[in-house]
Amino acid sequence: MKYWIVPSNDSTFRIGDAIAAQDGLVDWRTDKLSEGDIVFIYKTVPEKRIHYKMEVMKVKMIFEEAMEQEPYWTDKELYYSGYISFYARFKLLEEYKDDIMSLHHLHEHGYQGIPRSVREIKEEGLLDFLLHPHQMVNEDVYDVDYPEDDELLYEGALMTVKANKYERNQKARRECVAKKGYRCLACGRDFEATYGEIGRNFIHVHHLTPISSIGKEYQLNVDTDLAPVCPNCHYMLHRRNPPYTIEELQTKLQEQSTHVKKKTSRKAAEVRLVAEAAMLRNVNDDLEVSKLIHNMMEMDGGTMMKNIYSVCIGMFQDKYNNMKPNDWRHLIDEYVRKVTNRPDLREDEVFRYVMTG
Repeated sequence: MKYWIVPSNDSTFRIGDAIAAQDGLVDWRTDKLSEGDIVFIYKTVPEKRIHYKMEVMKVKMIFEEAMEQEPYWTDKELYYSGYISFYARFKLLEEYKDDIMSLHHLHEHGYQGIPRSVREIKEEGLLDFLLHPHQMVNEDVYDVDYPEDDELLYEGALMTVKANKYERNQKARRECVAKKGYRCLACGRDFEATYGEIGRNFIHVHHLTPISSIGKEYQLNVDTDLAPVCPNCHYMLHRRNPPYTIEELQTKLQEQSTHVKKKTSRKAAEVRLVAEAAMLRNVNDDLEVSKLIHNMMEMDGGTMMKNIYSVCIGMFQDKYNNMKPNDWRHLIDEYVRKVTNRPDLREDEVFRYVMTG
């Protein structure tokens, strides 16, 4: 007997509808399997999890021997292209209606990448998980506890309960959160602070040594082997095999935070510059402002620049209350510079400085 993960995409073939209409049976286009093999049907996006556990009942069937499944094929042309293919018949053994077999949990127990083709499962830790998922995952804690008077904490020990399985130790979890608290060591989130009463005492416990890599009984060190983390960080830690370390994830969080702050700062500066430019254009289009500056420049004996600044601010500060002294200086300096360099503008009744850019 062999075990396989088989990916399925509803955009091609609606396997769930076929199973429901065919009394738990479905014919699959493949010649890799043998009778008695077990297949786990993985539904791709958006589900990203295993939905069905099925047994191979018959193999090497030709198109005419297979069940009529055309109604369940979204791509009819692809269905009829299978005329020269072999088919295998699957029988439903179990349907998983929760996320116990999610891609996250597959990664956590040793699966690498994303299921894209029929693949035989040979890894012991991953196979144990596929065969006993609810025993392997229980709110991130195995459901087997050692006696409370056991001074040594063991994790990953193989024990026989109808079949071998890895254990997690609830006592170890309790000691972990007692020592390290319920705050995520990666991002710092405290669920009680965020959600109130319903978030109290909620946290995942991350195994710094992946469960799937443990093949024998070993003494667990709560201080060095376990870490409280939030579900989001727990998933991110397992986005790589072997998992990222807590320190590596903290570095990524800091880098992303710095990137976001810089991006936000640049955006705010851009918005501010646009607003200031718009404000200056409004002032430039105000004939009263430009005429006042022009007249003061034409006064006998000339006028000191600081006098022009103070007069403009005094007369128009209420009208343009967002204008800062530097804005007025920029506006007036540009006006004076251009008039000085362009004598012909002096002959205009009113000179209007129009900003560029």
